[in-house]
Amino acid sequence: MKLTPEWIGTDAKRDLPLPPNVRRYYIGSSNHGGGAGGFNSSLPGAGLPTAGPVCPGNNYGTGVLPANPVAHTETVNALRVHFRNWVMKGVEPPASRWPQLADGTLVPANKKDMGFPTLPQLRATVPEPDFIMPVIDYDWGADFNPVDGSGVASNAPPAIKQVLSMFAPKVDRDGNELGSVPVVLLDAPLGTYLGWNITAGGARPFHSGQICNYVGGMVPFARTEQERRTNNDPRLSLQERYGSHDGYVMAVRQAAARAQAQGFLLPDDAAALIRAAQESLVLR
Repeated sequence: MKLTPEWIGTDAKRDLPLPPNVRRYYIGSSNHGGGAGGFNSSLPGAGLPTAGPVCPGNNYGTGVLPANPVAHTETVNALRVHFRNWVMKGVEPPASRWPQLADGTLVPANKKDMGFPTLPQLRATVPEPDFIMPVIDYDWGADFNPVDGSGVASNAPPAIKQVLSMFAPKVDRDGNELGSVPVVLLDAPLGTYLGWNITAGGARPFHSGQICNYVGGMVPFARTEQERRTNNDPRLSLQERYGSHDGYVMAVRQAAARAQAQGFLLPDDAAALIRAAQESLVLR
């Protein structure tokens, strides 16, 4: 969430207003660029990867958690239609939607303020207060303009003027982010979807245990109540949530209808998601 200074300024006291010709849409609980999509991609023993994704950075290693499958595709498809209609026909798109201080969905980036649950597969303290690297405001000297990078940086190394506090979306009881545009897989979740991962040890252990950003992760729900209790998982199991495969398909239908009604899902994409849910292995 390094973008949050653009949302709340350097003092983090208020949400910065947007001009009327600008929209901002936040796709929650997803990583940079989005994931593979689908429903089996969230199920252990089906499409959920057995190995974590590669964390970015030189020789950084792989993630402990499997990749986050939450896709951006369907949302972006709808937004492209809205933006074309805005430019060509003067039809305004849906109102901006992103986590904000005013409604309590944007909070300091730490486990307590976010309300992040303690989940199996993750250490109890995650996410720690430093899990998002801060933005540092440097003093490069009077002859350097940091706005456009012009001039001469006379201070080397530069002094640190301030360290900007990082904020992140508050999460629900499952650990999924609030303040997002509606996304079917988030409104009919099969687990906790994260915009970050944790680096594993193994052959490249130098960064073991550190948060790796840009690459997301996922902690799937247990299938049954007994399984979740055995694992000390505070989240309801798939059976407790949806009852059966048909119950899950109904949840997807309802989530698709909500997203479509709010303008964030096209009819063809909604139908495709419902078909994919029907064909999925969820609670089969």
